[in-house]
Amino acid sequence: MNQIKGIRIAQASPSSQDDLQNWQYSASNTKKHQADQVATKILKTRVLNGEGMHPRRFCRRWFGLEAVNQYGQPCYTESYISILESEHGYREKCINLIARVLKIKANTIHRWGKGVEFDKISPDKRQQYEMYLGYVDTLRVLATSLAGLDQGLLLKLLEREQCLDAVAHGGNPQDRATSLE
Repeated sequence: MNQIKGIRIAQASPSSQDDLQNWQYSASNTKKHQADQVATKILKTRVLNGEGMHPRRFCRRWFGLEAVNQYGQPCYTESYISILESEHGYREKCINLIARVLKIKANTIHRWGKGVEFDKISPDKRQQYEMYLGYVDTLRVLATSLAGLDQGLLLKLLEREQCLDAVAHGGNPQDRATSLE
C-alpha cells in the first residue's frame, strides 16, 4: 500500500468537518435514504457552489492528513502535517497524484513551485485545475461514504468505471478488466 512513514491513502473515514456531518446518521434511516442524504449534501456544498480545491489541500485530504476523529477533532496537528509534508517523497507523491488526476505531465507540476505550496500555477489554468481537483475530491468522498454504507457498492462503482473507460477508449470491457488484475 502507498505509505509515507505511517500515512495511508484516506479510506472510508471522514476527512473534514463537512464530511463528518455527511458521515453520521441515525440508525433508523434506510441505506438508500442515507446514500441520498450523503449525495445531496456533497452536491450542495461542493459541486453546486463551484468550490475548487488547492493542490496542497487536495493532497492532504487524499492522503488522510485532514482526517478527523469520532469527536470531529483533527487527527493531526498543523505542525505535524507540516513535518510530514516536508519529508522526502511526499511532494513527489503529490505531484504524481495530481499529474494522474489532471492528466498533465509531472514536469508541469514541478514548475508550480517548491515544496507543496504550488504557488506558481499558471493564473489562466489555476481555476480550472482547482475545480477539477475539487470535483475529484467530491467523488472520492462520495464513493467512500457510499462504500461505508454498502461495502459492495464501491466495487460495483469501480467495475462500472472500468467498463465505461474501456468503451471510451474503444476496447472491450472484458479485456480491460483482465489487464487490471
